[in-house]
Parts: sequence; C-alpha cells; structure tokens
Amino acid sequence: MTPDEFPEAFARGWSLPKPDAFLDYFLPMIAEDATFTQPALPTAIGHEQIARTFRRLFALLPDMVAIPEHTAVTGGTVFIESACTATLAGTAISFRVCDHFELRHGTITSRHSFPDPIPLLATILRHPSTWTLALQARRI
Repeated sequence: MTPDEFPEAFARGWSLPKPDAFLDYFLPMIAEDATFTQPALPTAIGHEQIARTFRRLFALLPDMVAIPEHTAVTGGTVFIESACTATLAGTAISFRVCDHFELRHGTITSRHSFPDPIPLLATILRHPSTWTLALQARRI
C-alpha cells in the first residue's frame, strides 16, 4: 500500500465492525514493531499492545466511527483529520482527531493521534458508571 492509497484504506477500516473485523483489517498493515501514541494513553508498541489498546477503546466506545474529512500526504507521512462519533452511557458524543502516520515499505511504522479530548472527558465525568472502563482503556 502506498501512502497515497492509505487514506482510502483508513476510511474502509473504520467502517468495519469493532473490534474484531477492524483489527483483522488493520493489523496486517502495521509493522510488528510499530509505535502508536496519543495523549492520556500509554504508548503501544507492537501488534499485541496496539490490539489491546483498540479493544479497550472499543469496550468504552463500541459504536465509535471515524469519518476522514481532510488528508495530506507527503513522502511516507500521512495526516488524516476525522470527525468521530460514539455513544457513551447513552449520550451521543462527537469530537475531532488528527492522526499522523508514518509508512515504510507499505506498512504503518508509527501513529501519533491528536484527539480533542474535551467532549469525551466531559461525558465520562458526568457518568460515574463509565469510570472503570475509562481507567481500563488507559492501561496497556
């Protein structure tokens, strides 16, 4: 997969059921030693930690959808800005996220995600029943 092809592949992957079909689709695109980072979550290195992080995210937000709206590709670097929606404790939330991917030889070697955390954090704080899942999502 080339960097120019990746935004379309990203959109296709996010349209799949979570977590299994999503992970089955994306993990083959990710290098064995890839690093995924984002604020408030521990760095995930390798398939096992990356899969665990996404499983915990989808335990908290099982219906999360990311719809890419803007993309930029330069060399092996791909930026994708997405509009995200999900339901948490019966409350619909929406937020934006910008993902920065590095691709080498057709695989993802790193992902740095920059979400707007305020809508999610505000909803979590208003619903104590979500606190345990939110804390579990922070662990690798």
